Parts: sequence; structure tokens; C-alpha cells
Amino acid sequence: MEKKKILFLNFSLHSGGIEKSLVTLLSLFDYDRYEVDLQLFADEGLFLDRVPEQVHHLPSLFPGEYRKNIREALPILLRQGHPLIALCRLLVTFAGKTRGEMGDRLYRMWRIEKHFVRAPKKEYDAVVAFMEGQPIYYAVSKVRAKRKIGFIHGDYGAMGLNADLDRRYVARLDALCTVSESCRVALCKAFPGGDAKFHVIYNIISARFMRQMAEASADFGDSFTGPRILTIARLSHQKGLDLALLAAMLMKKRGYAFRWYIIGVGPEEADLKLQAKELGLSETVVFLGERGNPYPFLRACDIYAQTSRFEGKSIAVDEAMVMARPILLTDFSTAADQIDSEKNGLIVPMTPEGIAEGLQRLLSDGALRERFTAALSACDYTNEGEIEKLYVLLEGKPFPAT
Repeated sequence: MEKKKILFLNFSLHSGGIEKSLVTLLSLFDYDRYEVDLQLFADEGLFLDRVPEQVHHLPSLFPGEYRKNIREALPILLRQGHPLIALCRLLVTFAGKTRGEMGDRLYRMWRIEKHFVRAPKKEYDAVVAFMEGQPIYYAVSKVRAKRKIGFIHGDYGAMGLNADLDRRYVARLDALCTVSESCRVALCKAFPGGDAKFHVIYNIISARFMRQMAEASADFGDSFTGPRILTIARLSHQKGLDLALLAAMLMKKRGYAFRWYIIGVGPEEADLKLQAKELGLSETVVFLGERGNPYPFLRACDIYAQTSRFEGKSIAVDEAMVMARPILLTDFSTAADQIDSEKNGLIVPMTPEGIAEGLQRLLSDGALRERFTAALSACDYTNEGEIEKLYVLLEGKPFPAT
């Protein structure tokens, strides 16, 4: 039987939750049934070497330098003989800096980029745009495919996306998937009448793989022996790390001994490090940068904290649950989709005071931490069967009822 041709689209393969979800999915894919191409906007990120060898990795739509800071990108692109790409990068920079929510900026950027990106030569049986914004716009506008499937990995409304701008693209998708029931409800509110094409496919978790990877040593870079708090997040406004730093300051002033380690990189890295320094937290909060294998750190920490302003279904939180770490979440709209507050973790107000009080409670109450650990350890979070839902959509069959 001839294999069906599938194209996956994403921005890059940096060490974020969406990228991790994509490479996990590709590692489990049925290559006896499908021939898979991967198209990235930029070939960069720690997860590039985790793409399975069966995947045909197409040349990126833009050179890796395209996503650098504009002052670095322009001279490099010009030296490499990419004057049109340099022009595109310049125009996109201006479009991204104009006022508006994230959805407005993404759309303005796409209106420029669409004139500079090539369409695939191949026709596919299905294309899967694994992220909101440009991947979906590209799939709809540029890819010839019998079926077109998009993914939104968060609460559509909370993410600042624009339904008026996205409506014509959503209309041309055969299915739009998201990662939790709350996120599906948000899509239904944003696009009334589209319920039939909105589906939930949870981020795939392989507990066995995680536990194997967690056997490596965790190099925190210090000899601290007190309680360790861990956060794994992109250093962006969404993740609320500015709130975390203010909470850490409150806890330090109140005499609590702890260290808070943050794994991740992102656009607010310099600002957050400066904020930590100004708050006197240079030794209390440790920025560990990107880590291809965060699982030893999860295994070794005492508390996992996610102080986000909004999330879809956080992979980092799912992973902390697999590793049975006591968890603290802020009360973003989908927090209760992940933990049951007071049973296997805490959900606290999205304020520095709320975060500080929750962490102080966890630090002070060993029995509470043990109770949360026991509740998490009693569950099996492996859900590799979620991939079957995607196969259903690729084949154009009715989506299974929940």
C-alpha cells in the first residue's frame, strides 16, 4: 500500500513545550503508513537532533540568522547573499513593533513574509500546522494538501489572538486541534458555529522515556543543600516570571531559605536577570539557560512552580506530575485542567503575594509535600494513545467521541 504523504509545519525546534510535543509525536509516528516531511521556518533549536531519521527535514523557509536580533541579522543576511530576506526581516521588525495584541502582530508579519516564502513543490495528503500564527497561515495559503489540520496550544482568547483576522484561515482548515477541553471551549467562543472541527488532542507524555532520561545527574551549578524550587519556561511575559521574582523577594525578606532555578531562554531574559539583580536575588534565583534534558532537574527539585499568566496545557507541568513533584500553579484559566488544588498541588492567586504564600506553605509543610507526591505517584500519566486521534484526522475519519 502506498504511504500517505504528510507535511508538519512549525517555527523552529527550540526547547519549548510545543517543540517538545512535536518531536515526541514524531518519535511515535507510524512510518510504515506515512511518509513524513518537516518544514520549519528556521532550522534552529536543541530538539533538532531529536527528529527521527525517518522524517525528511526540508530546507528551512528562512536562514537561521533570520530570527536573530535585527542588528545581528541584517549584516549577516546581506553578507550571505540574502538581500530580499534581509528586507523581509527589516519590514517584519517594524510590523512586530507596532501596537496591538499578539494576533495582530502575527498577522501583520505574515502579510509581509508570505511574499518571501516559497510554496512546497509536493502535493500532500495532509498538512499539520503545529502552531498558531504563521504555520497555520502558511498551510492554508501555500500548501497543496487534501486535508489541512491546525493546532492551537493555548487558550485562544487569553493568548491575544484575533478571531476577525484568523476566521478566514480557520474556515479553510479541515480540523483545528487544541490541548485541553478548556482550550476547545475558548475556540468555540471565538469562532461560533465551528464546534464540529475543533478537537482535543492532549500533549503526548511518555513516562518511561522521562524516567530513563531523569537518571542522569542534575548539575545545578552550586553546592546548595536547602530546598530547591524549579520552573521550566520560555522567558516571556506569558510565563509570569516577573511575578515569580517579586514572590522570591517577599519570601527572602521573610527569612525563608531556598533557591529558585529557572530553565529556559526567551525575549525577556536580559530584563529578568536585571530585575533579579535589582531585587537582590542574584544568588537566590539561578537562571540555568536551555537544557536539552530537564528531567534530572525535575527529579532533584523539591517543588515545581509555574507562575504563568496563561497556558494551554503546560507540558512542563505534565512532566512535573510524572516525576511526582509537589506543584504550585497560578490561577490561569486552564490550571484546573492539570491539577486538583489541595489534592495533588496548589493553585494560587496570580500575584506575587499569592505565589509567595503558596510556596511558603509548601516549604513549611513537609507532610503536605509528601501528600501531593503520593497522590501524583499513584497515577499513570502516559497517554501515547493520543496519537491515534491524529491518525483519524489524517485519514478524514470521524473524530472519536469523548
